[in-house]
Amino acid sequence: MVTTQYNAPLTRAQAQQIDFHLVPGVANRLVAEMALRDVSQHHQVHYLSQITGRALQTVARWIDPDKPGMPDLRSLALLSIQFGVDANWLLGLSAHRTPLRNDLLPAPLAKQLHVKRAPQGDWLGPLLEQSSPYLDQSVATMLGHDMAPLIVDGSPFFFDASVKRVESNGIYYLQYRGQKIVRHIEIRIGEGFLLRCENSQCEPTTVADISSAPDLRLLGRVTLAINACRL
Repeated sequence: MVTTQYNAPLTRAQAQQIDFHLVPGVANRLVAEMALRDVSQHHQVHYLSQITGRALQTVARWIDPDKPGMPDLRSLALLSIQFGVDANWLLGLSAHRTPLRNDLLPAPLAKQLHVKRAPQGDWLGPLLEQSSPYLDQSVATMLGHDMAPLIVDGSPFFFDASVKRVESNGIYYLQYRGQKIVRHIEIRIGEGFLLRCENSQCEPTTVADISSAPDLRLLGRVTLAINACRL
């Protein structure tokens, strides 16, 4: 039987070859949605459990960095509603983030959700488009004003955790005596490494070798920050 006679665009063989990049695409988009809501990496599993009602072990599989699993259909619908985004975006069937059309929801469902008037415009879409190349990286939250105004307090930022050595000048994420910090790092020939804040009120520090400095550990290189400037 030829399926195309019923207006199906793909044959059986073609359908078997389609790769939707559901893995890790769905997981990356879930992480991106949470990053835009300032959900720290430590709280992502609890957050997904809260907004879907699923068990912690279940939602943890959705964003597992090694072998992410897929949300079931009910959970996917809830994620679409809770994030206010079209399910096509979460599945990767849309190249652009499209808001969920509350006005198109069936009346019984809209009544259950107590749908409010949708905000004008999709301000998350452009942000998510800019961050899409970094969705496979780790996410953290800026604490304090050390890097203001470049990275303001409370802003989520992406960092490449695979970077374990400072081989070029840049902004890096570090841990010092259990405290997470972000610093500009400049290589100074004959001196070592200069660590400085963006905030001019902070004093710069020079260390001979970051890899051997006591209590100092490199967590990765910062690649993108998403700032919300309060006016």
